[in-house]
Amino acid sequence: MARLGHYCADLPRNFSLCTDDGAAKVTSLALNSRLEERRQRLGDQLAVFRRIMRAVLIQDMRTRFGNNHIGYLLAIAWPLAHISIITLAYLVRISVAPIGDSPTIFVGTAIVPYILCFYPARMLAQAIQQNRQLLNIPVIQPVHLIFGRCILETVNAVIVLAVFIFAVSLFDVDILPTDVAEASKVIGAAVFLGIGLGILNVVMGAILGRYFLTFFTLSMAGLYVTSGAYFPPDAIPPYVREYLVYNPLAQLIEWMRSAYYASYDPELINKPLIYWVGGISLVLGLVGERFLRGKIFS
Repeated sequence: MARLGHYCADLPRNFSLCTDDGAAKVTSLALNSRLEERRQRLGDQLAVFRRIMRAVLIQDMRTRFGNNHIGYLLAIAWPLAHISIITLAYLVRISVAPIGDSPTIFVGTAIVPYILCFYPARMLAQAIQQNRQLLNIPVIQPVHLIFGRCILETVNAVIVLAVFIFAVSLFDVDILPTDVAEASKVIGAAVFLGIGLGILNVVMGAILGRYFLTFFTLSMAGLYVTSGAYFPPDAIPPYVREYLVYNPLAQLIEWMRSAYYASYDPELINKPLIYWVGGISLVLGLVGERFLRGKIFS
């Protein structure tokens, strides 16, 4: 406006700017200049964030897997071995599936959601502990380590799932679900739940100590055993089924099986429970990280 007043002082030369249209042009130019400055500042911040995340990811992979590809292959092999052992143990005991024609599919629809949830949650809990030396760099905050581990575990989950599907298909098992879109939603929900629980585990582990991870592992194993993974819903007593409604792993398993078996009605599955548990854990974890930053996370 000071500039506009300067122009209005010399009416013959700048009369057009003293009109309403001229004032609007000056205001528009000032607004565009301010928006451009903000866009430039945001672009610079995003560029810095990308560089930090790239450095954190590289260091995280080197810390966990070493400087060769064998370490990363071992990280993929652990969840695959977990899936294989549980599947083989079930197939040794059971030769006829309670539902459908393939016992491999029946147990696979239970173990895959569990692994895709459990491993991200477990590995995220160790994100800061395993990369604490990076916090000595002023520009790196604990949230960078958490987000880096989230990206890494999501990629690992996709690779584990792809390798499992490929390996099972080699044994002439029709692993593809009837409803591919619904199965994809379950996979995304399982990873989301695992990431939410994992971020909360970061905070809880910092507060309660290293034994919290052991408690979490045992709790997840208990939820899996009581999720009805090895029995169809009709074989579970009604008074027990009432409690399964509050088990997010049970809901993930039922949801996955609804993508394979027509006898499962996906509308009866408590899908919001999965998203609520994952979302609340995510929010609590991020809020806790913010409050503990500079205190426990240092």
